[in-house]
Amino acid sequence: MDMRSRLRLSLLSLVALVGLVGAPPSAEAQTVDEIIARHIAARGGKDKLAAIQTVKLTRTVASGIGTTLRVIVYKKRPALMRVEQGPAQPGAAMTPRGISAEAVWDVAQGKVVTRQPQLAAEARDIDGDFDGLLVGWREKGHSVAFAGRETLPGGETLKLTVTLKSGVVRTVYLDAKTFLDRRHTGVLNLPNGRRFDITIDFDNWREVDGVKFPFDIMEERTGKEPVVTLVTYTDKIELNVPMDDSLFAAPAAAPAPVK
Repeated sequence: MDMRSRLRLSLLSLVALVGLVGAPPSAEAQTVDEIIARHIAARGGKDKLAAIQTVKLTRTVASGIGTTLRVIVYKKRPALMRVEQGPAQPGAAMTPRGISAEAVWDVAQGKVVTRQPQLAAEARDIDGDFDGLLVGWREKGHSVAFAGRETLPGGETLKLTVTLKSGVVRTVYLDAKTFLDRRHTGVLNLPNGRRFDITIDFDNWREVDGVKFPFDIMEERTGKEPVVTLVTYTDKIELNVPMDDSLFAAPAAAPAPVK
């Protein structure tokens, strides 16, 4: 082979190599977009999701230590949330926490406290999320990467690594057949330095006004503290219930920040 032929072969090899190096990111991005598009379609479609402005969820939560709680969740676009929880007995007092436009707040020992900026940002990304982590992820400032396939109890899943705007990382497992959430894993940071590794499993998906929601959720929290297991049964989901923004405001005028 003469010098000219060797040079031509080298150039062709270089072009091929550049093409291979440049291909995976585009292919991966397309795969992520396709997976999420099918996930949104499985939930009911973009238009039906966007038509929901508020959600009220009435739930019963059982813990592994035999405690049963009544929990009511109020959510309103774009990222307002209020949770009230208390003993399951009728008429029992409920303790609230919430996310308003101004603060992320909790009630502890009868006092309202606000979360520090990083914990507040994480709560807005996770608890305040209205449609699900994958819906509108670019607009929310998240990043998503396809991490392959993994078999879980119940069958094969598509694994997505979701890095939220706040920096928290969640691994989302979508059922490979239905494209609905099967499992989320990650870290949960709470006030007073509490930190858990969490696994959340979603099941019993049902339609409410043409949109699918998981009615059964099992959460396991592990870490330095004793293992916490929470099983959530959804009793009722109501969509587009009128909610004034004042519902989500902290009940005290000047809450003290959590250290």
